[in-house]
Amino acid sequence: MSSTIMDHNIINIALVIKTNGLEYDDRVRKEILSVQKLFPQIRFKIFAMLPENKSFEGITGYGVPYKAVFIPARNKYPSAQKVLLKAWQFQKSIEKDLKKYDAVWCANDDTLLTVLLTKNKRILWDLHEIPATLTGNLVKRKVLSFLFHRCKVIVHANPQRAKYLESLGVVKQQSKHFSLRNYPNFDDEEDVFDDKYISFKEWLGEKKCVYLQSLVEDRRAAYESLKAVLQIPDLCAVVVGGLHGLSKERLIQEYGDEFEHRIMLIGKMPQLRIPQFVRHCFLSLIFYKNVNPNHFYCEANRFYQSVILGLPVVVGNNPSMKELVEKYELGISIDDDGSDVVKISSGIQSVLNNYDYYHKNTLLHRNKLIWDTQEDTICEIVNLLIK
Repeated sequence: MSSTIMDHNIINIALVIKTNGLEYDDRVRKEILSVQKLFPQIRFKIFAMLPENKSFEGITGYGVPYKAVFIPARNKYPSAQKVLLKAWQFQKSIEKDLKKYDAVWCANDDTLLTVLLTKNKRILWDLHEIPATLTGNLVKRKVLSFLFHRCKVIVHANPQRAKYLESLGVVKQQSKHFSLRNYPNFDDEEDVFDDKYISFKEWLGEKKCVYLQSLVEDRRAAYESLKAVLQIPDLCAVVVGGLHGLSKERLIQEYGDEFEHRIMLIGKMPQLRIPQFVRHCFLSLIFYKNVNPNHFYCEANRFYQSVILGLPVVVGNNPSMKELVEKYELGISIDDDGSDVVKISSGIQSVLNNYDYYHKNTLLHRNKLIWDTQEDTICEIVNLLIK
């Protein structure tokens, strides 16, 4: 792997994103740090639409300057309403700033107006998800194809999502489309142990614990996953991130005090502290119900985190995760999307019955699923962007 940019040429890249928090956006952090490692002459600045909806500047915990932007329409209209107006105001707010940069790195489909309206710049479109709003009919797909045409590089979250878009006929120049899987990188794991971690350790004791993360929606099989755990005696579970409210209420009604005894809710944690909790677990469940293509082709970062830290997994029949689980025998891919509690419980039991085998495989193959194994691809992406 090598860069081809002359060392004395400073390249300034603006990264544009809407995110719930720069410190929690693990993919962006890894991308920036990898690019700067491989190409020391590249400088990033992030332009972000953040939940606070205020204008301010700062520096991320990983040393990258950022500018947060105030969007008037976000105070006037609820979330998910007037999305294009908000995106328009965001783009107009940063338009002058972008003129100072050599390239613009647009993260996710929320930045489609930046892709459309930015002129005379090298554009990279980093699609963390399938841009579903532009795939519904022929006219929308033509717009998406035009946006791809405007970009020097398009990055997809995994090969399955790229192939799905290719099947829709919107991919015309395959040579500028790349897949960059969201493999974890724990090189910078934090060693600060806060009150949440201490409380978790005290609660855990000698219990055998299942790791779950970000069960904020029913379509992540929040109820089904936890019920499957609760149906197996002597198991408990820790949930990092949110838990779907109705699922929680339903489980408390069914299990009463047993829910609190066997399920611990940690809440939101910085990405680099998550391994502290994963290391005390023995198994992870990751499900995405087949409600749309983005869910069906998802492979969550928490899937990789678990495997890298030696945890066998139970996943659904999502093609992207199923491929890796079956290829490396990392656990069980059940014949369901996570809607069937019985099948999830059966998957857990299968891993328990063959635990040493699956655990050995995660340790044997985990180095194939780390972020740094993609450095050659990152070099190709950046070289194509700036040449």
